[in-house]
Amino acid sequence: MARDWSLRPLRRPGMVLLVGLGLTALGHGRIALGQAAEWTTSSYNPQRDAWQRNETKLNRNNAGKIQLLWKLKTDNKTMGMQSFREPLIVSGIHTPGGVKTVAILAGSSNDVFVMDADTGALVWEKKLKWASSQPQEAGEGRGFICTNALSATPVITPAGEKERVLYVLTTDGYLHMLAPETGDEKEAPVQMLGGIYGKPYGLNLVNGVVYTITGQGCGGVANALYAYNTATKKVTVSSPPQGGLWGTAGPAIGTDGTIYFASGDHPYDAKTGQLSTSFQAYTFSNDTLTLKDYYTPSNYKWLTIRDLDINASQVVFPYKGRDLVVGGGKEGRFFLLDSKSIGGADHQTPLFRSELIANANVNFQTEGTWGSFAAWKDRSGTQWVLAPNGGPTTFKFPVNYGPTPNGGILAFKVVDKAGKIVMTPVWQSRDMMTAEAPVVANGLVFALAGGEFTGQANEVEGGLYSAEQRIERSIPAKLYVLDAQTGKELYSSGDQVKSFLHQAGLSVAGGRVIFGTFDGTIYCFGIR
Repeated sequence: MARDWSLRPLRRPGMVLLVGLGLTALGHGRIALGQAAEWTTSSYNPQRDAWQRNETKLNRNNAGKIQLLWKLKTDNKTMGMQSFREPLIVSGIHTPGGVKTVAILAGSSNDVFVMDADTGALVWEKKLKWASSQPQEAGEGRGFICTNALSATPVITPAGEKERVLYVLTTDGYLHMLAPETGDEKEAPVQMLGGIYGKPYGLNLVNGVVYTITGQGCGGVANALYAYNTATKKVTVSSPPQGGLWGTAGPAIGTDGTIYFASGDHPYDAKTGQLSTSFQAYTFSNDTLTLKDYYTPSNYKWLTIRDLDINASQVVFPYKGRDLVVGGGKEGRFFLLDSKSIGGADHQTPLFRSELIANANVNFQTEGTWGSFAAWKDRSGTQWVLAPNGGPTTFKFPVNYGPTPNGGILAFKVVDKAGKIVMTPVWQSRDMMTAEAPVVANGLVFALAGGEFTGQANEVEGGLYSAEQRIERSIPAKLYVLDAQTGKELYSSGDQVKSFLHQAGLSVAGGRVIFGTFDGTIYCFGIR
């Protein structure tokens, strides 16, 4: 029976907040023998591959025995459709109750919640203070687009570092550096964005530099790549501003330090660096961000006109001596890019461009790929890529589990075929209502059907749906566990989850699967 902490009062001790951590190794994700598995950044590591390499407790044999271990009802205040970001799971934290593994979730109103990952008991909670000289705005922002909510998943330095620091970017555009043991500010917050309510996405941390991207020009903040160098204390911004950069996992960083993101709708002028509807690669050196390379699909004008943005974070993985990058978006097509030259000499020639896999309806609202990907290697060394997808596919995958009117998870293998590297479809999951980004661990795929109603244009009443209308049309989320080789369903949470979630994925570590929902509840599933 799960422990339900929803009726226990939230404690607000004087010393409160998250654990922190700054990634210093590009290959972050592997831990020393004997250390507990952790989840320290959005999509697990800087490459955003969502592959939990250190999971040993959950496997194919016991996946069907997964159960709800605990849930905690918080007083998190929602903003628009936002509630929580992706959890962090961190071990070895010295709390008043002893050394614990804790789950850390950033809430939409600049709150941080830290709980015992074993029991769900709240360890501490803290509201981060407004640091900007600009006044806070009343209300929840502009509809479901600019919600005035905290939208960037925090990051914490990895285990083994001299000092662990939790980095949280609040809605005023300031970066907070917190002590995980107490929640104390380790130094004064730094203004990372140019204004308030800029809608940044998942923080990434490599070699002492914190990165983020922003989307949709909220608060007048330029859509750009932002970098904060913790050594020099300088903030660097890419130029010129771009179309919306809204992959929810934020920028991906390759094993050589190259930073990848994709842009959405915007005027296009390659000569001036305005690269709408494009994949972009940057380098960071001496507090300077420099465009290294880019790839623009040949049909970018059509994609822009139809609002088919490249709106997902890329995933990077090593393959035969170099990094490969996979991306996609609303169009329903996938791209495989070679890090040595992501767009070829003409910047319009990728390593591989798939046929149209989904979104034959040219639907800019609910179909195609959103959020981020996953990538992993099986025991034979075969490289896999997983993608969340909205709506039906254009053909039947070799292995499938019936119609998918709402979408689900798509699985591909990366293989050499006739001298070319391609992505070949393998399996398609059961139908899922608004699939969030999948996570891979120990031969299993963990997937959340978020339950969110993602329609934007109200074709009955005209205009756009309000956040309230979208909330009313959403349904409770469901957790699924699938066999990573076949997509076969091994577990479903059924009706145990009572609310939906919006762009807030799950995290896996130490036999625990943790996520938060719109109604302020944090759930932990796993094996006892």
